[in-house]
Amino acid sequence: MRKRKVVGQFRTVAAPPEKAAGRIPRIRGPLSRPMFSLVLALLVAAVPAVFAAPAGAAAGGVVYVVQGLPGQTVDVRVDGKVVARGVAATKVVGPFSVAAGQRRITAVAGGKTLVDRQIAVKAGSNQDVVIHRPAAPTAPPVITSYPNKLTAVPKDKAAVRVAHTAAVGPADIRVNGKVLFANVANGESLDVVVPAGTYTVDIVPAGANGPVVLGPAQLPVEAGYLTRVFAVGEPNSKTMAVAVATLRLPGTGTDKPGVVDTGTGGQAAAMTRQEPSVAPLLALVLLGGCAVLVTVRKAVRR
Repeated sequence: MRKRKVVGQFRTVAAPPEKAAGRIPRIRGPLSRPMFSLVLALLVAAVPAVFAAPAGAAAGGVVYVVQGLPGQTVDVRVDGKVVARGVAATKVVGPFSVAAGQRRITAVAGGKTLVDRQIAVKAGSNQDVVIHRPAAPTAPPVITSYPNKLTAVPKDKAAVRVAHTAAVGPADIRVNGKVLFANVANGESLDVVVPAGTYTVDIVPAGANGPVVLGPAQLPVEAGYLTRVFAVGEPNSKTMAVAVATLRLPGTGTDKPGVVDTGTGGQAAAMTRQEPSVAPLLALVLLGGCAVLVTVRKAVRR
């Protein structure tokens, strides 16, 4: 909105000289010049406050919490306040509206704190916060956060994220029996835009055909939604599972490339990842013409 400055003099209203003798005297009303100036000043002062209200309401961010600790039920706290009780493994709770800045996420089970970490929340952001084990299954739980990019996708397309948050080393993600993304470390994820439909997804150790770490699982993806898939658990204890959640996306947009995101925790946190091996032609065949763009980022464990 543009602001306009009001300038100029008030004019005195009077009858013509020939009719001055018979004119009716004007009674000074409530909106005389001093009062009018006061009202105008109050209105001008109120405008910024009124229009700033939506900005203030949107100054925080939205957080979803993914419980990735099989065999445990936890209470989730944000900045010390319990926001969800008795959350079982693979459950996704939220959305929680939080103020921008550093927020503390805590998971408690049986009165014992399992993990207590800070996450960064930007104004207007939307993110998933996953409580999970690192690659070493006996290590303490960690927290990895993934930003949710809520942008439009083309008609009849869907956005998909597959995140490696299981207690296992680097793995290959296969779609319909073919390796789509190789050597995915704990804490990393793959984001792609695909035609809506049902895909067969499984995970195997990096560079091997087996044993299958997770799956094969039938993954239905709906057009116009972001489907988030998180692999959790530990294969040796046979607790491997997936947490799945969806978010509605805005109207139809343009075809977006996929992004490989190392997240902000897990095994990827301790290294600058080498460029993974992705076959662009294979991605085109598997995903109906959707190109896959690989980016290299350094993650920070929480």
